[in-house]
Amino acid sequence: MACKIGTRRSIALLASSAIGALVVSGCADPAAKSGSGSGGTSASASATSQSAITTSWGGKPAASVTALVPDEFKNKAIKNAIYNNFPPEEFLEGSTLVGIQPDIALAISEVMGVKLQNTPVGSFDSLIPGTVSGRYDMSTADFGVTAERLKQVDFVTQFKIGTGFAVKKGSSVTVSKATDLCGHSVGVVAGTYFIDQVKTANKDCAKAGLKPIDLKTYPDDGARILAVTNGRVEITATAQDSMGYAIAGQNIPIELQKFVYAPLEQAIVVPNGSKLGPAVEAAMKEIVKNGTYAKIMKKWGVEASAYSSADDVLYLTDPSQTPKS
Repeated sequence: MACKIGTRRSIALLASSAIGALVVSGCADPAAKSGSGSGGTSASASATSQSAITTSWGGKPAASVTALVPDEFKNKAIKNAIYNNFPPEEFLEGSTLVGIQPDIALAISEVMGVKLQNTPVGSFDSLIPGTVSGRYDMSTADFGVTAERLKQVDFVTQFKIGTGFAVKKGSSVTVSKATDLCGHSVGVVAGTYFIDQVKTANKDCAKAGLKPIDLKTYPDDGARILAVTNGRVEITATAQDSMGYAIAGQNIPIELQKFVYAPLEQAIVVPNGSKLGPAVEAAMKEIVKNGTYAKIMKKWGVEASAYSSADDVLYLTDPSQTPKS
């Protein structure tokens, strides 16, 4: 989508004829920059008040962090993969990645004293394989921590968020507990931990003697939203922050349900045994301590999910370390 200069920080919802899906696209005033995050808005605010692109958080390299940065990254940029279509976590304004994850990645790179090369990726389920293969050095893309993923990669946690649900406006379906999903079709994005969430909820259905959940997967969030608006699925599921943000800021005919399922730690991905991991952990702790993290979370209206202490940041390397919901 071409962004018209003068249409300030708007988000439009378009039907894509190429993939038959909804695509969320953001446009920013190219003159609007924010170095402090002080112009941030609540996720429940209208999309026209979307926060400006942040080019610097003003962070200075911290000796305790830079000492942990592997030598190979002192002279070359860290390749960081970010999913490009999941507001407010990460999405495109024109050709620029914005959101919680790009802001956190920028902040930690500043205290690490390294350059960061962000790569927008349109397929979420390619991010972990790409990190495992070495194509990317890390990925900041709102990954839910699961035991299965910990068999493949290591995690540095950022905050905890649960799964939200929505139905088409006018639907008779109401989700107030996990078993309300039983017997209904639920659409999620392929490769996301929401698949695991639905499978776990299915166990509750079996215990209650109810019909199983009909799980459907889609290649991206646009296709997932279109499926529920077109009636191909009855319920759509994704992170509670993203669901609320999309509904509040766009004219989508779906209704958010009050039920939030199994809050889960969200984290940055690094390869198993990566020497970069300890530096990323130290950097996350540093931005929590110096207040930058709180500014980022407030900017995007998700301060209720923010860590209150650097001690909340976890470095997880083994499936047995999976945090409890």
